[in-house]
Parts: sequence; structure tokens; C-alpha cells
Amino acid sequence: MSDFSFQIDVDQNALAELKKSLGDFGGHLNRHLATAVNRTAKSVGVEAAKRLGKIVNFKLHSTNKNTSKSYTKAATLKKAVIRKNNATPDNARVSIKLWKGHPFPLRWQEAYEYGKTKKGKRIRSGVRYKSEVGGGWTSILDGFIVRQWGGNVYQRADGSRNMRKMFGMSPGDYFVKAQVPQSATRVAAERLPIEIKRRLREVTLAAAGKIKLRTSPDLGAN
Repeated sequence: MSDFSFQIDVDQNALAELKKSLGDFGGHLNRHLATAVNRTAKSVGVEAAKRLGKIVNFKLHSTNKNTSKSYTKAATLKKAVIRKNNATPDNARVSIKLWKGHPFPLRWQEAYEYGKTKKGKRIRSGVRYKSEVGGGWTSILDGFIVRQWGGNVYQRADGSRNMRKMFGMSPGDYFVKAQVPQSATRVAAERLPIEIKRRLREVTLAAAGKIKLRTSPDLGAN
């Protein structure tokens, strides 16, 4: 799967309507448009991360908590939603990329070793893990966890002594499963008109001396 990328910008109809509504304040049109686009991009990022958070299972099994390196779920998922730029007065457009990323280590997905015995003799062993919140367990026959190597999961390759590290799904896999690209596009289309109207209202209130426009390091008065 390749990365999914799309852009948030303002169409000409919205541009003409906003310019007309601003009247004497139209001289700062591009600045206000950039603010609305950046706010929309933020909403898209939040929605994408929420959808991922609902499906991705990140949890250390109790048997692995003292050996596996800690992580932060929110920060990890946030890295998969990339805003490639901020809208500016010279370019009121934002490009957003949903990064397909690398497969997640199984140790993050409740991986634990299991074994079955029959008449006191072990007949089967391996590792189980859960990739989705509320989902079922997946078994890796003959898999094992190496505590000295961060609690990661390994399996013998083709019955030999060579070991291969095992991984789960990647962010891109979860994007597809949770229909994040479709959701992100929908949120962008819904939020942009709302943010434009919101910005117009703020400009009107500021002109009446009722509020002060906030300042941002990217745009100045925001």
C-alpha cells in the first residue's frame, strides 16, 4: 500500500463569497483563508488519529511489562498523520499525508507465550497477540518471546536455527481497515466551509471591538 495524500484548499466560489462578505476587510483575505484551512487540517488530523485509536490495540501483556520498552499510543499514532505544510497568506493550501509506515512490533499488541501439554508432555507452544481492540487472538505456532531483546517476538525460519523477528499490521493497514482516507476527505469537505464562516464571524466581531484575533507564529494575527 502506498501513502495516501490529499490537499485542502479553497475553491473559487468560496473565495468569491468570502471576499464579498469581508468588504473593506478583503485586503487580508488570504490571511483569513489560511487560518480557516489550517484549522480544517487540524480537524482532519484529529479525526484520523481518533479512528486509528479505536481500532489499533496497543497494550503490553502482563508477562511482558517488565521487559518491553514503554511507548505512548497517542504520540505513535499521531506520527502516521503528517501535515506536510501550513497554509500561508501566499498559499492557502495544506497537504496531508497518511503515512503507511512500518509494521508495529507484536510486543505492543499483548503478545504472550502459550503452551499446551498432553499427559505431562508439551505438544504445542507459540505466541498469541491481538491486533485490534475488541478483536480475537492470532497465534504464531512455535513463536517465542526473547526477554533480553526488549520482549520482541521471534520465530524459527523454516525449522532452522535462524530466527526472524515477527511484526503485526502497519499504520497503512489500519488506515484501510478503518476507512480513514474516506473519512479524512469527508471531514475536510465538511469542515472547510464551517471554518471559513467561523473566521468571517471572528473578523466581524474584531472589527466591532468585541474580540481580539488570536496570534499565531505562522500567520501573525490569527
